[in-house]
Amino acid sequence: MSKLLEWLARFRARNTRSGFTCDCCECEIFDYPLHRVCARCEKSFLENTGRFCEKCGRKTLAEGICLSCKREAPAFKLGVSPFVYFGEVASLINRVKNGNRRLACYFGERMATRFLEAVPEAKMRFGEGRYAVNEFPLGIGDDGKRWKEGETLYIAPVPTTEESRRARGYNQAEELAQAVAEQLVEEGLTIAYCPNALEKRETSEQKKLSFSERVKSAEEAYRVQDRSLWKDRTVLLVDDIMTTGATGSACARRLYKAKAKEVFFLVGASLPEKK
Repeated sequence: MSKLLEWLARFRARNTRSGFTCDCCECEIFDYPLHRVCARCEKSFLENTGRFCEKCGRKTLAEGICLSCKREAPAFKLGVSPFVYFGEVASLINRVKNGNRRLACYFGERMATRFLEAVPEAKMRFGEGRYAVNEFPLGIGDDGKRWKEGETLYIAPVPTTEESRRARGYNQAEELAQAVAEQLVEEGLTIAYCPNALEKRETSEQKKLSFSERVKSAEEAYRVQDRSLWKDRTVLLVDDIMTTGATGSACARRLYKAKAKEVFFLVGASLPEKK
């Protein structure tokens, strides 16, 4: 009976113009967009709470740094993710990548909230509530060793290749990054959204490579568009998932070579540490 009632709720939501529906299962919800996903769906999501790596942010088996980061620490300062890439979350992330762009709003909001939890000084550092697209105001930052109030947080999506963009019609990291940017502005931060900060050339498919091969391939794949723009900037890199961290690390390394001050890596979900 419960399955029948759920189906009827989804059917009514799809056929009621005034109804707002869960971004996941499409059942009707009444406080959208305050809540974009129904309580039943959210209960099935594995949140990245409890023990997580102090460097890459993935869910870990023990306190402290995960084994992957001990073996080779990523270049970014800190990795952050609200969810573990598992079960329903993995399915939804794949839906974001394959046509359901609306889900990026939900993940973007959760990613922004998790970032503020992981970097509690962010509201003081970037707290003037301005928003710009591809704007690079001068005079921000100091000697690169300290931070001060009034900074701008530059949000840069991990790029995709032109071939992938043509096939999909968009870059899912851009959808997530824009949602993150808008939510952080709502939280009072000063944001510059920079969708074209980096570019990517075609390389071997990452999931078919070993760890060392991923690191090398990722390093060769990414390039900063204009190195002169990034001196003393604090950058929030955004992507959909983190597997080994090689992609975020490669992008961060490129930005650091362009004199960026700090690079954080924020993803929708990350693979947990393996047993």
